[in-house]
Amino acid sequence: MNDNSSSPTQLVIRHFIQKGGTEVPSNKNVTSLDWYCDGTLLATGSYDDYARIWTTDGRLASTLGQHKGPTVALKWNKNGNYILSAGFDKTTIWDASTSQCTQQFAFHSAPALDVDWQSNVSFASCSTDQCIHVWK
Repeated sequence: MNDNSSSPTQLVIRHFIQKGGTEVPSNKNVTSLDWYCDGTLLATGSYDDYARIWTTDGRLASTLGQHKGPTVALKWNKNGNYILSAGFDKTTIWDASTSQCTQQFAFHSAPALDVDWQSNVSFASCSTDQCIHVWK
């Protein structure tokens, strides 16, 4: 809800990729986003194969490795120390502080389409293989 004493503000974040040390706009769709538990960071996924973490002022804080295909969904866990992502190369857990892949799951026989944490250690994923996997 907006009160009359302040006007809404808008921040536009543009996905980009690094090419030869230069930032070049990505021409791929941004497919997913999820706020960190306290609202200070925003994770995004893209068809350019990368997941990214942004600050609230629009600065790129980190890039989470690279999927081998589009990233279609992602979610922070409840503690905010891991990000779970779904992509055409299945499902991946990223350490949010180091931006490194900690584990990749290939239990789906086709691209993963969505993921969500149940707790800090268990999650579910679904896929175009018509299956839902719940893992702890």
